[in-house]
Amino acid sequence: MKNTNILINRLLKYGLYFALLIIIVFFAYIAPSFITANNFIDMLHTLAPNLIMISGLTFVVLTGAIDFSVGSIAFLAASIGTYLMVVQKVPLIITLPVIVLSAMIAGFLNGIIVEVIKVNPLITTFGTMLAYRGLGYMIGGAKYTPIPESLAQLHNVKIGFLYMDTAVAILIVVILYLIQYRTVFGRHLMAVGNDRENAKKLGVKTSSISIRAFVISGFFAGFGSIFYMIQGGYMTPRMGQGLEFTGIAIVVIGGISLFGGEGSILGLLTGIFTFYIVENGLQHIGVSPYIYPFLRGGIIFLAMYADSLKTKFHSLRKIRT
Repeated sequence: MKNTNILINRLLKYGLYFALLIIIVFFAYIAPSFITANNFIDMLHTLAPNLIMISGLTFVVLTGAIDFSVGSIAFLAASIGTYLMVVQKVPLIITLPVIVLSAMIAGFLNGIIVEVIKVNPLITTFGTMLAYRGLGYMIGGAKYTPIPESLAQLHNVKIGFLYMDTAVAILIVVILYLIQYRTVFGRHLMAVGNDRENAKKLGVKTSSISIRAFVISGFFAGFGSIFYMIQGGYMTPRMGQGLEFTGIAIVVIGGISLFGGEGSILGLLTGIFTFYIVENGLQHIGVSPYIYPFLRGGIIFLAMYADSLKTKFHSLRKIRT
């Protein structure tokens, strides 16, 4: 029984890496162009804005909550920013901070509804997901709006061999990792996710920690929306659509439990890399893009199911010990 438990634990822990290796080898064999350095650099460039936008979501999940409004917060913040810099001709030095600040306010409202009004996080953020996107449409309209050239020209800027947004995304993940493991806030974050009531008894201000996690999630949603616009050169009505679900899936694939208090933010890199490498490989072998939504749904289901199995397994181990 002990050997079986060890085997299951290792499978849950390292199975993703083995599956990822098989996927890479398969696509490399079928499409040699897939395994080139330029392809991987371009893929990292493509996923960077989404990685930035969902990086703060990890902190919310670590508290045991959930945030379905990340994509809509990004869209709302970008709509406000586009209105200011395109319609009102407000300088970028003012507009860019306003984008981030408006996203933080949206995240703060999520936290207040959850912690002060005591509405379930799933219900809260599902409602604000719709409300924030609707407000964004009211401000910017459902249209493609070119951003100023002075901002769009940053699209091809590189730091070494990496695009600027890729380097920024990786730096953000590293910084958040240090916050998670090297700060009091990070330890309190994990404590809230592990056992909220016990954390209260130890003097942790659980409501404050949760609200701050939602604000951080909003901050990075807004910050990432700037890079999203830079990369495309436009403010699009599709910004952030579906991110609420793919973001959760990426977090879970990266080993962060939806039940809170477990996982490292570095797993976010593995999660998003796995998600995008499958789509990138399918592009190289010429699979119809219409299959991608079905594929995303399948990955989300498998990620949730694996997380549920992992949680049940760890619970059974605790009971037996």
